Amino acid sequence: METRQPLPQAVENTVQAVEELGVNAHISLRELKNRVDKVLEKKIPGYKQLMAMNPEVVARTMVNGATLTAYTNGYATYEEDDAHTVLVVDRCGDYRYDFNDGTYEVVPAEVFEDAEWSVRLVMEGERRLESNRNKISRDYEDFALSCDGSDWADATMVDFMEAENAEMLADEELRKLYAAMSKLTERQQEILQLYFYKGMSLQEIGDELGVTKVAVHYAMQVALKKLKKNF
Repeated sequence: METRQPLPQAVENTVQAVEELGVNAHISLRELKNRVDKVLEKKIPGYKQLMAMNPEVVARTMVNGATLTAYTNGYATYEEDDAHTVLVVDRCGDYRYDFNDGTYEVVPAEVFEDAEWSVRLVMEGERRLESNRNKISRDYEDFALSCDGSDWADATMVDFMEAENAEMLADEELRKLYAAMSKLTERQQEILQLYFYKGMSLQEIGDELGVTKVAVHYAMQVALKKLKKNF
């Protein structure tokens, strides 16, 4: 029979594990850049190639379940579940936020310089992984459709279920959604409710909560990623 730890003890052990993992977790991006080499190579090495160099860790932290590590040779890695990507510390400059309404906002690199180093690198890591996943998904769809001779109409056709089966599925999906929502923070839940249920825009949500449109967009992207992971 499995022996489970009391919740407070489990939380304490988790916090201790995170603390042991952390290395210079709270230094600024400016400080980090002063501690690492400048990368001169234009081509970024792959993850396995970088690990083969046995790089020395200069900073490490965990953010939203992902591990971010910076090395003295100027590279950094962002790892989430079984996926990872390699970044160059001094090339993380301006950041562009693309909103769902087609508009965008550019956050200057200077804004991140005195913030914790992980803030800017997490954004870059998340964007890189999302781009990689989208590319893999597009490649798979193109391959599947070209192999079986289907067109897009055939690919999107589904069989309609009987009414009672559909109702049972809806109840099960709803329970899964509630379970996934419970893993979000109160602020993340609030933002999703205001956006999807009340139909408020990102700017309106920002005005309501007293934060910027960019902050709302970033918080919502993190929340949606958690939902996809747990749903």
